[in-house]
Amino acid sequence: MTPERITSEDISEIFKCIVLVPEPPKIPFPQADEFDKIIDLLSLLLNRELTKDEITVNYEFDARQTNYYTDAARYLGLADKYRDPTTKEVTFCLTSEGTDILNKSYKVKICALIRKILEHEAFYKSFESTMSNGEIPEKNEVCEIMSTCDLSISQTTIERRSSTVRGWIAWILKLTSDV
Repeated sequence: MTPERITSEDISEIFKCIVLVPEPPKIPFPQADEFDKIIDLLSLLLNRELTKDEITVNYEFDARQTNYYTDAARYLGLADKYRDPTTKEVTFCLTSEGTDILNKSYKVKICALIRKILEHEAFYKSFESTMSNGEIPEKNEVCEIMSTCDLSISQTTIERRSSTVRGWIAWILKLTSDV
């Protein structure tokens, strides 16, 4: 059975209904360009909690990459991190919202993930530019947009993180053939 198709109308409806959320405290702005890897990580966490080391081995990441992708899931409010009291290992689990979203049908799940991305101002404004201009804004425009948001990160960090904004928007656009 093929999954229900996501249409440009679906994405437009999500965009129109977005309510921006404040940036999460103590979670860095994402540096995880491939949104599909975040979905994979969330899917693994749906089955069971995983330690940082298990995630690193599963993805053949280095420890920094593990931090980037787990922090991205936490940034979206879909995963939590805690230190296991027995083993003292850093462990990740889905939030109740993450579990709820991951248990939905394909289309409902993907639409919810799009909403979670676009609730963040830098992504929302960059996607707004994408919709207005028919293409993902260039890196310098994304950096300008990010500079107007309350991100509490340096210009150098903005330049590095702009690739994540562009990557996540590309993921949204890739979902439809008619955007």
